[in-house]
Amino acid sequence: MGAVLEMRQTIWGALAALALAGCSGESGPGNAPSQEDAGGGAVAGAVSQLQGFIGGLNSRSEVSAQRSIPGGFTSEAIAAEPGAYRLVQVNALGLLEPARVIQGNGSEITLALQSGPTAAYDGGVLVATRGFGDDLMVMDSAGVLSALQSGGGSVSRRMETLNGQDQIQTFLFNCTITSAGSEAVNLGVRAIPLRRMDERCQGDAIIFNNIYWLDDAGSIAASRQYVSPTVAYLRSNRL
Repeated sequence: MGAVLEMRQTIWGALAALALAGCSGESGPGNAPSQEDAGGGAVAGAVSQLQGFIGGLNSRSEVSAQRSIPGGFTSEAIAAEPGAYRLVQVNALGLLEPARVIQGNGSEITLALQSGPTAAYDGGVLVATRGFGDDLMVMDSAGVLSALQSGGGSVSRRMETLNGQDQIQTFLFNCTITSAGSEAVNLGVRAIPLRRMDERCQGDAIIFNNIYWLDDAGSIAASRQYVSPTVAYLRSNRL
């Protein structure tokens, strides 16, 4: 219980750091790159500080009703099974909260956020979201992880979203993945150097920039990936 009390006492300082960092956080959705693209991001640092202190965090978003998850989102549940949890941030929605793995099949997992939305990943690459409003219906992930693990490369990606008439829109992107060196990233229980990889994707109507942080095994420990023009980027950190 002492560790839980320490987490709750520390969270307010971490939230204050996040609020300060948010002043220089991501820019608007769509084509405009964020300040985090250029410098790694004050927001990234503030978010990583929070990862060890997420007991009781609630979203400021009204995207959907809270979800009942087996095991829940208490400090005790997270401390008992940290590998099942992530910290998720969506600046455009004012959302910062824990998420839990609710489904897994090999490299594919689905996260459920405390407030209700879900995000699906394949090998750490975001492939779909539901419950955010302007959702990513499908994003092709083929070749992305292998390019990340190989130190870079070029891939073609296909994205599907719904327009205002609930019709499927398809977008094609040419993406370039490059190494951006090593960065110290706080994963909550430890701060470790991770290899940063940047992905720039350009299509006819949309340009976006994803960031991935890989561990020594080549797995994605943290990422900031594009969802849609309204939601912009979803950041997810492993604990």
